[in-house]
Amino acid sequence: MHGLRLATNALGYEVWCDRQLVTVYRATEELARVESPKPCFAPIYTPAGRLITEYRPADHLWHTGLYYGWVHVNHANLWGGGWYIPEKGHYEDVPHSHGAQLHQEFTRLDATDGRVAVDERLLWVDADDQPLATESRSVTMAPLAAGDGYQWELTTRIAPEGGALTLGASRAARYGGLELRLGPPFADATHQCSEGRAGHEQIMGQPARWVRAAGAAGGCVVMLDHPANPRYPVTWFARRNLLGAGLLMSGDLHLEPGAVLELRHGLLISDEVLPATAIDAIQAAFAAA
Repeated sequence: MHGLRLATNALGYEVWCDRQLVTVYRATEELARVESPKPCFAPIYTPAGRLITEYRPADHLWHTGLYYGWVHVNHANLWGGGWYIPEKGHYEDVPHSHGAQLHQEFTRLDATDGRVAVDERLLWVDADDQPLATESRSVTMAPLAAGDGYQWELTTRIAPEGGALTLGASRAARYGGLELRLGPPFADATHQCSEGRAGHEQIMGQPARWVRAAGAAGGCVVMLDHPANPRYPVTWFARRNLLGAGLLMSGDLHLEPGAVLELRHGLLISDEVLPATAIDAIQAAFAAA
């Protein structure tokens, strides 16, 4: 496998390996406010061109490939769609409640020695476009050291703006944070985690250092947690077609003014199903970095 190259476009940037598109980063796409607009990676492909992600599916337009979605940010919805209303026992549209994660600028767009590195600044705003938080986001991508595939590392630093910040998950399903909406041929993926549990039902709500989703028609994607993250090893949100590092499943997270929440995650993409021993080795190196 040759190295990766980067090209800018009207939305943000795209990454290629030879003639195969790896991903597109949509930083500035204009979407309806009810979708809580947010930068995202969509599509994402394996080296052989298998599509991993699903973008804005009809049932959940606010699911946008790989993205950071935060359901409760103080009084604002930075996930999209309806809110679960506990006293009513169902989801409901709440007018004038959706915020946005706004791209401000790229401070680095670099492709050197076959590796891609991007730094970005964002501003979180509420429904009235008042600042909630600033965010600095970094991503690196490189070929896997062994075998065909890619290794991504994603880092985000979130700081309250103008007051304290409380992050909360959905009050029903408890999703929130870094999320991956899986599409064909991954919609019926087989899940396995670092603790030996298999099947998304057994992984949902349980802690693990990593979770692997293997596509029914081939290929796999693995999400890695990092020991520097709060609540490591993280509790996972796992469904047939959705995988997320559920930082907030065990409870809300409160940040006082001046505090910074830093999160690091890894992503492995391969056409071969990576064995647990290989993932353990990669995760150990990622954890030590």
